[in-house]
Amino acid sequence: ARYLRLLRQRNLVDFAHLQVWADALLQDDRIAREISGGIRHLMCDEYQDTSRVQERILLRLAEAHGNLCVVGDDDQSLYRFRGASVENILHFPGHFPDCHTVALTINYRSHPSIVRFYDDWMATAADWSNPEGGRPFRHAKTIRPHDPDAYGEYPAVIAVAGNGPAGEGRQIGELLRFLKRHEVIAEYGQAALLLPSVRHDMAGPYLDALEAAGIRARCVPSGGSRDGLGHRRELTVTTIHQSKGREWDVVITGSLDFDHRSVDPVGRSLLPHCGRGSFEPADRIADFDHARQSYVAFSRAKYLLVLTTSGRPHGRFDNISGGLPRWAEVDRSGLKRQRFRPKASDAGREPAATSVLSPPGVIPYLKRLHVRMGQR
Repeated sequence: ARYLRLLRQRNLVDFAHLQVWADALLQDDRIAREISGGIRHLMCDEYQDTSRVQERILLRLAEAHGNLCVVGDDDQSLYRFRGASVENILHFPGHFPDCHTVALTINYRSHPSIVRFYDDWMATAADWSNPEGGRPFRHAKTIRPHDPDAYGEYPAVIAVAGNGPAGEGRQIGELLRFLKRHEVIAEYGQAALLLPSVRHDMAGPYLDALEAAGIRARCVPSGGSRDGLGHRRELTVTTIHQSKGREWDVVITGSLDFDHRSVDPVGRSLLPHCGRGSFEPADRIADFDHARQSYVAFSRAKYLLVLTTSGRPHGRFDNISGGLPRWAEVDRSGLKRQRFRPKASDAGREPAATSVLSPPGVIPYLKRLHVRMGQR
């Protein structure tokens, strides 16, 4: 209550309340017609990360014409803690009986071995079946590499086993020095270490080991410092959530020992405030979230994916880690002949830019609603 009062006093609005107010405005038929009058087609990207309020806004804007196209991947739904629900994309066809679905199953990023690895991971990482006999909690899919012959012959998915994070870090340092020494990578910034958290207790041992190996690394969400030409000069150490939508030539994920079940899912504590119950079984939420988080981490890699473990991986990884070659035993002859460089299609590509367009007519209504809510 105090926070809302301070917002009103300072004539401010945060992102969450901006959405709530927009949703409230659209419940008024006259206002909804004026705001959406010129809209004939809508497209929403990353639909797997939309919340209930965002879904209501989109459906309301599309109510008159039904021309709503959404794009997303239910396997990359990571933002339960922000109120997002994967249910939105899984149940989207239910809002539109004539909905046409196009499956985008070709991967243009990763080495075929990496694609097969994380495709198998998602299929087996959790029980996606619905105990009520309804729609499964995941769209069944098989991802295929775009050009299986465009990559060299070398072990593209390997494991690093060490004595704790410090031991893992030493081997990671050795691996990265090998890649740099043999010019497989041109700079350490082509690699990233992705962790569930970058708190010091988790990231610190890795950073210390890399520093001891003479490799500069920083735990920054922006991905490390750059030189005057815009090139990264430092290993990026970041969280899996921060890695979403990005890619690196070499991705190292740590650690497979992390016990996700010991962490109370934030979504469970937020459930009473979401405006609807969870359609996923409560006892599987942790498994689902962990599977999706790992999938996002694995799929950031273009040429080499490295999984780290301090010894015996957590039981969930038994089905994927047992057959992986360990770095200490890898035949390095094929690897050191590789040159991990941007593909020709990536040359000169500019970062995508996103603009937010607000119809001028929206502003007066937001101000009016602000006054009304202040009076309440």
